Amino acid sequence: MPLLTIVPPMPGAERRFQPFVDFVHASGWETEFVRLDWTDHHPDFGSHALFPQVDAQTEGKIVFGFSLGALFAHLGALHAKHLILGSISPFFLEDDDEPERWQISYHLGNAATPADVLVGALEDAQMHRRATAVRDFYHHHTYTVVPEADHELWHPNYLAEIKTALGRLGVRHG
Repeated sequence: MPLLTIVPPMPGAERRFQPFVDFVHASGWETEFVRLDWTDHHPDFGSHALFPQVDAQTEGKIVFGFSLGALFAHLGALHAKHLILGSISPFFLEDDDEPERWQISYHLGNAATPADVLVGALEDAQMHRRATAVRDFYHHHTYTVVPEADHELWHPNYLAEIKTALGRLGVRHG
C-alpha cells in the first residue's frame, strides 16, 4: 500500500487526527506522522526550527498537511515526492493586508515539488489569496476550491477531494 506522511499542525495532533488516519487507511493507504521536537504546547511563530525536522522525515515521500501543518509541509518538505496542502496558514510576509504574519515568505518552499492545493470555498478572502499564491508558486499543481467547506478537514467534501488526490497519487506513485 502507498504511504501518506502527515505533518501535524500542533503537538498532540496524532490523537485528534485519528479519524483522518482511519479515513486514509480506508482509502487504501498507510500513514505515518512526522515526529517533531516541539519546544512548547504550540508552535513558536518566530522560529524556523521545525522546517529542517520536516525535511529530514519527508524526503521522497507523499506528504499531507492541513492548516499550520500545510505551512510546515510547504516550507519543510523540500525534497518530498508530492505535497497535498489543505487550507495553508498562517500569514506570510506577502500577506500585506494582515498585520499579524509569520515573518517568512512562501517562496522558501520548493517550486519543483508537485502539489495539490486545496482551500474551502467558505474560507475568508485572505485564505483564498494565500491558497492561489501558493498554487501559483508550484510549477506542477492541482487546485481545488472545496465546495461548501470552511476551514474544516472533517467536512465530507474536503475528505472527498483528498480521496480523489490520493486515488490519483496511489496509481501514479503506488
